[in-house]
Amino acid sequence: MTQPQKRDQGHWGAWPAWRAQHRAAASNSWQKLVVQPVVTAVTWLVIAISLALPSTLLLTLDNLSAVAGGVDRSPQLSVLLTGDSELPVAEQLQRTLKSWPDIDDVVLLDRELALSQFIQQTELATVVGSLARNPLPHTLIVMPGPALSAAAMTDLGQRVQTLSGVDRVIVDTRWVARLETALQAGWRWVLGLGAVMLMGAVLVLGNTLRLAVEARKDEILVVHLIGGSPAFARRPFLYLGLWYGVGGGMVAALLLMIMTWWLTGPVNTLFLLYESPQTMRVPGALYPMSLTVLGGSLGLLSARLAAGRYVRQLVSLTSS
Repeated sequence: MTQPQKRDQGHWGAWPAWRAQHRAAASNSWQKLVVQPVVTAVTWLVIAISLALPSTLLLTLDNLSAVAGGVDRSPQLSVLLTGDSELPVAEQLQRTLKSWPDIDDVVLLDRELALSQFIQQTELATVVGSLARNPLPHTLIVMPGPALSAAAMTDLGQRVQTLSGVDRVIVDTRWVARLETALQAGWRWVLGLGAVMLMGAVLVLGNTLRLAVEARKDEILVVHLIGGSPAFARRPFLYLGLWYGVGGGMVAALLLMIMTWWLTGPVNTLFLLYESPQTMRVPGALYPMSLTVLGGSLGLLSARLAAGRYVRQLVSLTSS
C-alpha cells in the first residue's frame, strides 16, 4: 500500500468519520438556532425561568437554614414569680434552683429593670406612671442541662411550679420547633415546585423539538432511504436539544445572579433581626455550572424522548 493510500485510509477511518459527523451535526444544529432568534430566545427564557426560580428559592432557604442553625436551641424555662414577691425572695429562689443537679444556670430578670426597658422601647412613661405599682413580675430564666429529654423537661417544669412564690412556668422551646417546621415545609414546597417546573421545561422542549423534527421529516426519510441509521438521523436533534438546554441554563445563571442581588437587602435585614453576623451568600461558580449542566441534560433528555420516538415512527412507516 502506497503512502498516499495509507494517509487516505487514516483520514477516513471510523473515529475521524464519527468526529466529523458529530461536528457537522453540532454546527448545523447551532445554525438552525441562529436563523430563528425569536423561537430560540423564547425557549431559552422558558428553560431559564424553570431553572432560576427554584434555584433562587433554594439559595434563600439555604441561607435561612444557616441562621436557624446558629440559633440557640437549648430549651429554657421562664419562671414567672407572683406579683407580691420581692427581690430577696427571687434571689433566694435563684440560689435554690442553681443548686439543683439538672440545672446549669439561672438568670434573674429584675422587674424594675424590665419596666425601665419597657418604657424606653415603647415610650409609654406617662401610662406606666399612672399605675399604682409595677405590673411586671420578677422572672427567672432557667437553663437546664444539655442532656435533658423532653419528658425530663416537663418533669422539671412541674417541680419548679410547686416551689413557693412561683406563679407560672413557661417552656421556651415551641418557637424553635415552629421555625424548624416552617423551614422543612419551605424545603418541600420548593423541591415540589422545582420538580413541576422542570417537568414543564421538558414538555416545552419536547414540543419544540417535535415541531423541528416534523419540519425536517423529508430529510429524515431521505437519510433512511440512502442507508442512514436512525441514530444518524436523530443526532442533529440531540444537538439541537443540547444547545437549547445549555443556552437556557446560562440564561438561568444570569437570572439567578440578578434575583440574588435583588433579595440580598431583605435577607440581610432578616439576619440583623436575628442578631446573626453573617450575610446572604451569593452563588459561587458551582451554581452557574450546575444550572448549565442541568439545562443541557434536560435538553438531551427532551430530544431523546421527542426525536427518538418520532424518528422511529417515520422509519417504521417507510419500511412497511
